[in-house]
Amino acid sequence: MADLPTTEEMAARQAASEGLAPAFRFSAAAMLLGPLWAARSALWITFFWTATIELVGLVAIATGLWPVTAEEGQSFAGRILLGVVLVLLVRLGLGAVGPWLRQRLQRSAQAAVPSQAGLLIGVVLVALCYGLTLYRFVAVEPAAGIAAFPAPNGLDNATAHVIDVAIDWAKKSWVAFFDSLTAGLRAILNFIEACFIATPWPVVALASVLLAWRLSGRRAMIFAACGLAYLGLFGFWEKSMGTMALIATSVVICVVFGIPLGVLCAKSRRTNAVIEPILDIMQTLPTFVYLIPAVAFFSIGKPPGVIATVIFALPPMVRLTALGIRHVPGHVREAADAFGASPAQMLFKVELPLAIPSIRLGINQTIMMCLSMVVVAAMIGAGGLGLDVMHSLQHLKTGQGFLAGIAIVVCAMVLDRVVRGRDEGGRQGRDK
Repeated sequence: MADLPTTEEMAARQAASEGLAPAFRFSAAAMLLGPLWAARSALWITFFWTATIELVGLVAIATGLWPVTAEEGQSFAGRILLGVVLVLLVRLGLGAVGPWLRQRLQRSAQAAVPSQAGLLIGVVLVALCYGLTLYRFVAVEPAAGIAAFPAPNGLDNATAHVIDVAIDWAKKSWVAFFDSLTAGLRAILNFIEACFIATPWPVVALASVLLAWRLSGRRAMIFAACGLAYLGLFGFWEKSMGTMALIATSVVICVVFGIPLGVLCAKSRRTNAVIEPILDIMQTLPTFVYLIPAVAFFSIGKPPGVIATVIFALPPMVRLTALGIRHVPGHVREAADAFGASPAQMLFKVELPLAIPSIRLGINQTIMMCLSMVVVAAMIGAGGLGLDVMHSLQHLKTGQGFLAGIAIVVCAMVLDRVVRGRDEGGRQGRDK
């Protein structure tokens, strides 16, 4: 009876059969064709990387041989040498590594484009990109359409005028809506500010410390007490309470609208397809851009600051709520269906309770993003701690700005500890 293969031999045979350990083989075709070989082999990531590096090398060689603006005494030998080195590295690297990459990736979806079609696409891309780029850097006076994008003259001004007209029409047509919304936001802010500012400071401080203790344990209680002491001793108590009122209002609005939107995104693919791009725009727009529609429709003051803050801080609430709903285990849903749970019972008694950790994380992220808008909102009259930071920047008062910045950080850390209070660390802290 023949001897059975050892474990090492079986692993080697399996690796060889799966192509996990291909033997080294230098490919002259890959070296000669360069990126075109990668395109023919449908290795598109390799194609783009090698074509980019090779194009940089060719531009260096071309600008060294035919300098457009040659300065007296300037040598272009180093530029030519760099270009040659880059081109050689690409070609030799492809010749050495190309076969190995193709063997490693041939079992995946890398060969979606047939080889001849891939070669044709590669030729077109190389000819177009290489030709236009070299022409741009070598030509003494390149065509205007190559050197700069041929933008239509006056298109930006015309579009901006249309936007201005639309905003003016909306302000005049919906003046009652904007006035009502402004009045409602101002009433909520005034109520919350009265709770934080008009209430005697010992009461607010004691309630905050006790809340931190009950939710997060002794360490959070001590940290909250030290943070509040810092705010009071350095004269930031009233402004920090105003900032907390602004944040509380914004967070409440984000939670009220964010959780239902997150549930809808998790339940409906069509709704998610509509809301997802809107959330992307809200998250990627520069923070100062939010101030433009806020001031245009709500003038200046605290209500437009709340609007701008809500626009900036709402996306994480929606996304994390949807994530929590989607990650509810399937067997839990099946068990609820087996017991005859209605859609409302499924949502409120099964999905939302299991999504609480993700929702709490969304609230935490919303609070942090609201705090990051404090300084920006102060530019349109929101006041609070951001006003001190802005004045420090305007008058170059580094020390005062540093103290105000620390006050914002203290508020953020205290809120973070309180919101994250019911995690495992918080339970341990309370148990102690």
